[in-house]
Amino acid sequence: MENFSIQPIINLTDNLSSMFKELAVNKDDVLLTTKHIIAPYLNPADLPLDVIYLENYIHGEPTDKAADQLLKKANEKDYRRIIAIGGGSVIDNAKLLVYGGNKTITEIAATGNQLPKKRQLVIVPTTTGTGSEVTNVAVFNFLDKKTKVGLAYPSMFADQVYLIGDLTKSMPYKVFATSSIDALVHSIESYLSPKATSFSRIFSAAAMKIIIQGYLKIILADQIGHTPQGALLQKFLEASTMAGVAFSNAGCGPVHALAYPIGATYHIAHGQSNYLVFNGTFNKYQELGADLSALEQILAEILPVKPADTLTELNKLINHILPNQSLSQIGMTSETCRQFAASVIKNQQRLLINSPIKLSETDVADIYQSLL
Repeated sequence: MENFSIQPIINLTDNLSSMFKELAVNKDDVLLTTKHIIAPYLNPADLPLDVIYLENYIHGEPTDKAADQLLKKANEKDYRRIIAIGGGSVIDNAKLLVYGGNKTITEIAATGNQLPKKRQLVIVPTTTGTGSEVTNVAVFNFLDKKTKVGLAYPSMFADQVYLIGDLTKSMPYKVFATSSIDALVHSIESYLSPKATSFSRIFSAAAMKIIIQGYLKIILADQIGHTPQGALLQKFLEASTMAGVAFSNAGCGPVHALAYPIGATYHIAHGQSNYLVFNGTFNKYQELGADLSALEQILAEILPVKPADTLTELNKLINHILPNQSLSQIGMTSETCRQFAASVIKNQQRLLINSPIKLSETDVADIYQSLL
């Protein structure tokens, strides 16, 4: 039996003021955001709610230690609703806050399926990549494990999502590039997942088309290095959410699994970590005989090129948007390849089961090694 669902209600609105009015925020609500994101649009002090600024607890990508500090702060009061405005770090941390009480992230990781949801969650994404607003996945760097771990429990789905393109216009180009690449990888991996359905593939394919065509428009307009604006930026935001719907149902796969220890160790943006291992992973798929024909046909129509040339041409296209690096350039060695491969097999089975073909620890090490 195949299942498909979209959990949160997705709203399109023009600005934050309209959203806050519609939500009728009050003292039982708490806003989780960052100062640099919210300051250009409003003064939270003018709203009848509490505000927690993420940068007071977390610097860089989310870690388990920092999450515990944030949980302690957010659980000082019995809030009814969490409103999260920000990128992936804000969104992932907000998902932990739905449980209330005095739980640590380790306790949530161990018992999240059994814990009741005590707070509603409203998410407003401000980047064009994570798709996390429509998933129940939150990713944290567990420092002792030296890798990122994804938590995914039903209670962590948002209740409502607001897509406000205006909030993404101030993204630095590097953030736009890495986040949109992340969304593209979401769409491709979810399309290939054994869990994919005819419904989820519609969202995967739509996201691929919007992102790739958007990249082509940027290149043709000689706008590389500049975050797109207006209608095109809104399209990227919507594509990110579409890809989120797809991988919420079908999951992501080995590209994400291999990217996690890289991001955790070298503190590289998640989308860029995915890009570092994307080509090597797909080369390994082809070497092992994975059936990529349906994906190649879709990409051939979008790019447009012959199906056999799609992955080569796609990598060329992405490389225009963000030049790639070798793994040796970021500091990896043959020994690191072996260590990361062992970590992936041990810690990322949640993702590896979504591979179009089974990968062994040797296969994973080979992928890393081929990219040095």
